[in-house]
Amino acid sequence: MSECSCSLKLGLHPILPSSAEETDIVRTKFPSQVEELTKKTEENYFQEDSPPFKLFPPSVRPDSNKLGHGYPFNCEEEQSKKKEKWEKEYAAIKAEQDVANKFNIHFTNSWTEGFLFQPFHTDTYLKVIKEKAKQKRKGEAKMLHCDVDTLPLSEIEKNICKCVGVNIGEIIESGKDLDDKIDEEALKLKIKEREKFKNKGKTLPNDEDKKNYVKYSQYKEEVYDNINCEMDFIITIAAKRTFMEVEVKSHSDNIGLKSVLDKAAKQVNIGNKIVEKFHGDILREWDFVRVIALPNINKNELEKEACEHCSNFLIGSEEMDHFSPWIENLLSKLQISDCTSDAYRKLFTRIVGCYSHSEHHSSTVTLSLAEARTENEKAITEQEKGVYAENSVPGESLPETFQLPVLDKKENKSRYLYWNPQQLELLLQDEETKKRVLFNSSFGCGKTLLMKHFAHTLAKRDSDKKVFYISLAAAAGQQLDESKSSKLMWPAVFDIANCMDFENTRVEVIGVNNLIKHYQDKFNQHAACLNDLLETFMKDNPGHHFIDELPAYEDDGFLATKFSGPDLTHLTDPEWNDCCVWIALRPCKIKSANYDKFTADALAYREHLTDQLSFHIPPLCVNMRNSSSVKEVDNVTARKMSVAPAPLPPNPVSGNPAIVIQCDNKSYRGKTVTAAIGKYFQNTSEPVIIIVHDSSDIAQVVEECDKLSDRQVTTYYPRPGRVITDEVTKLKHFLSEPVGLLVTDRYLFGGMQARNVICVDSGYFDTNSVTRAISQLVFIGDKVYVKWVKD
Repeated sequence: MSECSCSLKLGLHPILPSSAEETDIVRTKFPSQVEELTKKTEENYFQEDSPPFKLFPPSVRPDSNKLGHGYPFNCEEEQSKKKEKWEKEYAAIKAEQDVANKFNIHFTNSWTEGFLFQPFHTDTYLKVIKEKAKQKRKGEAKMLHCDVDTLPLSEIEKNICKCVGVNIGEIIESGKDLDDKIDEEALKLKIKEREKFKNKGKTLPNDEDKKNYVKYSQYKEEVYDNINCEMDFIITIAAKRTFMEVEVKSHSDNIGLKSVLDKAAKQVNIGNKIVEKFHGDILREWDFVRVIALPNINKNELEKEACEHCSNFLIGSEEMDHFSPWIENLLSKLQISDCTSDAYRKLFTRIVGCYSHSEHHSSTVTLSLAEARTENEKAITEQEKGVYAENSVPGESLPETFQLPVLDKKENKSRYLYWNPQQLELLLQDEETKKRVLFNSSFGCGKTLLMKHFAHTLAKRDSDKKVFYISLAAAAGQQLDESKSSKLMWPAVFDIANCMDFENTRVEVIGVNNLIKHYQDKFNQHAACLNDLLETFMKDNPGHHFIDELPAYEDDGFLATKFSGPDLTHLTDPEWNDCCVWIALRPCKIKSANYDKFTADALAYREHLTDQLSFHIPPLCVNMRNSSSVKEVDNVTARKMSVAPAPLPPNPVSGNPAIVIQCDNKSYRGKTVTAAIGKYFQNTSEPVIIIVHDSSDIAQVVEECDKLSDRQVTTYYPRPGRVITDEVTKLKHFLSEPVGLLVTDRYLFGGMQARNVICVDSGYFDTNSVTRAISQLVFIGDKVYVKWVKD
């Protein structure tokens, strides 16, 4: 028994056998059904390539009742109550997701045999057998022309009672007011039956019917109601003979903390008793571990309400920040046993097998990892294509006033509102303000989405002027020596995707390769920098210009060293008066020694554009692209950036835990990539983008990927002997139908987004590449950078 000296009674509690005689009651009472469940679970979950520790579902799922990645309410006073209610409900979901993510990350690569459920519904137990009993009762009632409630308990129902540790006969006999109860129930029954069976040739209930009615009522109460509860999540570890329940509470202040802990303790106590009732016959010598998580409360506050023993089984904000040491310490307290396989397999069959027959919950065990990633992608982007540039919204005019709707559970949950408040604020500005716009925001804030939308709008509305969408994603920085110019003739993936998006419109997509050709045709020489290309093209082509991914900096190959924005004084010329110019500056990581000078020059440039050229800088500061799992990696690596990292919206999608793989030997980078593909992306048709940072690594990565006979491999990167038009054709095919692998480099994939991204780093952590991932990120790097990410 636990060493608890308070009322919580957390920690280890031996599971008491539910029967002294039986060793597997369910198998004894329902041998054929158990045999079928065992066979199916063996086939589906215990193959040679199956992971020893299994996650159900394979990642934290976006909640179907709460909007993902958006703003389900406005800030109007009359909506404050709805907003408060929504925030409270969402806080509970968020707390569960945060805690579940920590456990998922820890156990994703675990070689321990076990499984995790989140959440776990106990009413799924023996679901298929209970449904069979119900159908049999209905059939007999129809045949005998009586009510289903007045039949005696069938043999199946009696066996179900034994399997869940209930003896209806004992309950009936021990009732002190049995006669009164029968009369009371019978009176209700008579009234019901007279109306129900009137003129149908059915007899009114007799005394035996009344007794059967009471027994069946208690059967339903014991088998359906009393053992029906939801556990936030459960964890079983075979080698430790452990069944753990974690109850999560979203409480965020110290008021009423004791009552919250008492309520959670009561819930895990109930869970403990239900597990004993259901599985005590097979879990002899196992422990039930009771854990409570309040991820928003400091551990010091929790310890004031718990004894020293129970404090070890409380998860507070400190444990969330240092989760690995906490879980390792907890696991060290659990017993170790060599003889667990038989009991564990039986438990797995009961829980997972029964879950698979639940109409409402079966997807928890049937959902694949690939499907989970697609769910997350759709919750964030409302799409499930796998890879794309920001898809533009058709250029329809917006109303002069726009009020954000309030989330209604009866409404569609997929994506309540396309634009967030900051984006709407820009789109609803007057035309003069929208004429000159400068975006100086972090990755994933919707800059491209806004520009493509407004480019569409102008192309439809203003037929007298040309509309150019200038994509500079292929350029690493401002410098343009001749060696770089040849590589820049390859259009970026972003350019090709934009051309496809703007097909059959008046918007003309211009890439760096087009700017180089224009400049060389005019001057018959190479330009000194990217700004020269841009300024020349703009002056020669007045019209509406949307300039995306502008690297307004010089760099040393890895880090920005000097700010360098284009000269836009030509916009004061009369011919530009009615032309819209929108520019999105690409965020960059700045070399420490140059940081102060860089940021000062950047500020002066922005002030020049706003004061002298009337540019408007919208305050976009919310990441609408990445799951919180991807964003966590970005947060620890986005240091010395030209702009602050953008936080996620109020209700972000958790996504799949990021995978970090150490590979110090460069010659094994390719093999590490294919090993990661085989382990984490077993669905061969699922699109996976492999971004290789070092050009010296990309050839071996491609070579190893080509050996994967079950994968369709598309490659896109500059290399001698390749005809660019042929490579672009292959890339277009991949973008139209994303299947298999795309291997490219960090410059060519800039500006894009994808469900799954593998980053192959080489001595430099590129936050731009990391934030290309929507649902799943796999990072492969050397010891220094892997430690940086993990810490």
